[in-house]
Amino acid sequence: MSETPWPAAFADILARHLPLAEGPVPGDAALSDLGLDSLGTVSLVMELEDSLDIAIPDELLVAETFHTAATLWAATSDLLARA
Repeated sequence: MSETPWPAAFADILARHLPLAEGPVPGDAALSDLGLDSLGTVSLVMELEDSLDIAIPDELLVAETFHTAATLWAATSDLLARA
């Protein structure tokens, strides 16, 4: 099993919102293919903000941010670095 470039807390949050994911989520897997829909995205954003103590700005609430685990982690880690 290969390790992901993000912490376990992020992986756990992500997994809770991907009903079709089986095991660790690869960085390049399309989140929509793993069951993330618009309602799930809202829930995911809320949990990321609450659990990681960040605020995801409106300009990041676009499809590109939530395309893959890697794109979401890139945005999330940037926000964490600024916090």
